[in-house]
Amino acid sequence: MKTDQANSFSPYQLVTLFALTCLNMQDGFDILAISYAANVIAEDWGINRASLGIVLSAGLFGMMLGAMILSPFADKIGRKPITILGLALSGAGMLVATFSPSISVLMFGRVLTGLGVGAILASLNTLVAELAGERYRGQAIAIFQLGFPLGAFLSGFVVAWLLDIGTWRHIFAFGALTSFLFIPIVAALPESMDYLAKSGRPDALLQINRIRAKLRRLPLKVLPTTKNSTAHHATAAIKSLFTHEHRRRTLLIWTAFFLVLTTLYFLLSWTPKLLIDSGFSDSQGNQGGRLINLVGMGGIILVALVSRWIRPSALTSIYLIVLSILLVAFGSLTTNYMGMLIIIGAIGFVIHGSMIGLYATTPALYPPEIRATGMGWAIGLSRFGAVIGPASAGFLLELGWSPQQLFQAYAIPAILGSMIVFALWREERKRMAND
Repeated sequence: MKTDQANSFSPYQLVTLFALTCLNMQDGFDILAISYAANVIAEDWGINRASLGIVLSAGLFGMMLGAMILSPFADKIGRKPITILGLALSGAGMLVATFSPSISVLMFGRVLTGLGVGAILASLNTLVAELAGERYRGQAIAIFQLGFPLGAFLSGFVVAWLLDIGTWRHIFAFGALTSFLFIPIVAALPESMDYLAKSGRPDALLQINRIRAKLRRLPLKVLPTTKNSTAHHATAAIKSLFTHEHRRRTLLIWTAFFLVLTTLYFLLSWTPKLLIDSGFSDSQGNQGGRLINLVGMGGIILVALVSRWIRPSALTSIYLIVLSILLVAFGSLTTNYMGMLIIIGAIGFVIHGSMIGLYATTPALYPPEIRATGMGWAIGLSRFGAVIGPASAGFLLELGWSPQQLFQAYAIPAILGSMIVFALWREERKRMAND
């Protein structure tokens, strides 16, 4: 007698997870490769630091718009069409940046790229969680999330190579090419089974069973029951985030995401440039930027490994306390490059781990019926922090702040974030005690 193999991991799942992780790596390149080229662009066009900060934030602003405006359409037209649209927008934005004649056109291209990446992210997370199955869901999501910092890390080497053989424009041309190359790969991936089940398509059951066969699961005789009222009650779900029971948790998680993303994207966007401004070479600055992402993957893995024994909220609070100390220590070092590299690596470990810790904490704060809404709005609105982090750093530098002072200043949102996440840990314990 055949049994459902939902708890096994098939070769098809492995190939699909690899493809989706590579796509996340591509998104990491598209968004953060510009940070490695920031110094060259600034010298080429003679732009000040305030303007450079806005350029660095433009792609992140586009990500926020894409996540909040475009990604919800994945529930209406499917995950694959939105992902393909996102890749097309991202590639088009990289092409605009490639041939940009002015700073304003470059910024438009960056917003367009961010718009595409933001549209993609929610759909990719959904597909990974669904295809992995219940048993391997946590590990699969952790591996998938590693793709973004890995892409950002590898982009440092790609940027160095492209600058050796060409100009900063070749960086965006490379990103455009790879974005377009991913379109046929995505077209070959399966559609979300949850989406198919509620799509109303006459062949939905046939398509779902084809996917289930590849996943080594038994076929379904009828479509699974879905709640068709989700879209109708979307407004009610948003209002539920602010009921007496959930209002405090909602405001806390939004604030925590905002503070962590402010610090994270300041570090990811400005570290190479600030190291160069501190007197180090271009290659040394880029090495520091790569290190944040390389060691940061270790912080992500640790959250995934210990989450069964330590609540992610508790670990995240500790991470952020350590981050604030490291940022202050980093600001006190001005000439010791090896010491700075060690601290940069430790900063990458705790800041990336903090981000994943918030992703893991948010679902536990809400009941299942509003969990997706709570997660989506927390991620979407927190992108304001991703925009403000790099932009505010540019303005402060233009006002005469030194790189060392800037790193020390960003210890403030880190320590505030730690206090807020600690309050979230208490809220999480309270909710679990009441369930």
